[in-house]
Amino acid sequence: MELKELTEKTLQIFDISSVGDLGAALLKCAIEKDMAKTKAFISLINDDLTKDWLQMIYQYYCADRKEKKQDYTPKCIAQLLSRLIGESTETIDLCAGSGALTIQRWSEYPDICFELYELDENVIPYLLFNLIIRNVNARVIQGNALQQETTRIFEIRKGDIYGEIVNVQPAL
Repeated sequence: MELKELTEKTLQIFDISSVGDLGAALLKCAIEKDMAKTKAFISLINDDLTKDWLQMIYQYYCADRKEKKQDYTPKCIAQLLSRLIGESTETIDLCAGSGALTIQRWSEYPDICFELYELDENVIPYLLFNLIIRNVNARVIQGNALQQETTRIFEIRKGDIYGEIVNVQPAL
């Protein structure tokens, strides 16, 4: 599916007209457990959860490539890193973005837990929604991993079909 079509249909699903509003819509959907929108998005991507579809939208429309040097992790790099990590019960990603490495690891090892760090508050909703639709156990720490500064912590637990945010903690 082409980016333009993916974007237009995603905006329709979330009842918004601007990509700038997508992060808030994804976060609302995740927190409120809006199954209709979740299922509609999964149907849009033909149940293909091995690819980070939201990364395409975020990267093209929302990434701050100049100031924050945000860029996507190509799937081949995510696959290589996943193979280098090998088998484990947990994966830690210090620059999670929208979840490219996490999605690759999950595709290979669906039952492991993740601890994910991300500095940019704008991409956090994309990451959370990606985790929820894949029914992933994860802890998402919003903050600066290098300086050990935390803004918020999101706990996501596996559900029957989709993951759910079970706890949101402000910085300590």
